[in-house]
Amino acid sequence: MDAILEILMEMLGTVLVEGGADAASDRRRPLWQRVLILSLLGLFFAAVFGLMAWGGILMAREGRIAAAVCIFVLDFLLIALSVYKLCKILRAFSRK
Repeated sequence: MDAILEILMEMLGTVLVEGGADAASDRRRPLWQRVLILSLLGLFFAAVFGLMAWGGILMAREGRIAAAVCIFVLDFLLIALSVYKLCKILRAFSRK
């Protein structure tokens, strides 16, 4: 049962994240839909990055400093890559 749920969540996450980024940069969609999709993706990623930071803080409190540092580095790397992707999508908005 756990394997089925894991596969389902991975497929759903892949469709939401990759499909959302493609839909947000699609110029055939109305502007309000693209902004809504970008907002939802931004909230999703903010929640994921927030949970990662919270996990790092909990690890640091328990004394597992090396693991906490690894989580924080991964979190900041993912934030930087997300900002890069967002800038790329926003550049597609400005092209006319």
